[in-house]
Amino acid sequence: MTRWIAVFGCVLTVALTAPVGNQAEAARKRCIAPASHGAKMTWICKASEKCCYDALFRRGGCRDRCF
Repeated sequence: MTRWIAVFGCVLTVALTAPVGNQAEAARKRCIAPASHGAKMTWICKASEKCCYDALFRRGGCRDRCF
């Protein structure tokens, strides 16, 4: 009986903490530079921001608007 309670507690803990990890991953997104510019770079932005790549300076960024 004690083993079943311990197993149930472990399963419950894993079931409750697994969705929290997925939400943290969903709050970020990976951005990749366009292949037409020849740059192979990636960067991380928040889910609410847009991935912007500046071809002149060859760097990526996260902003509300891209110019």
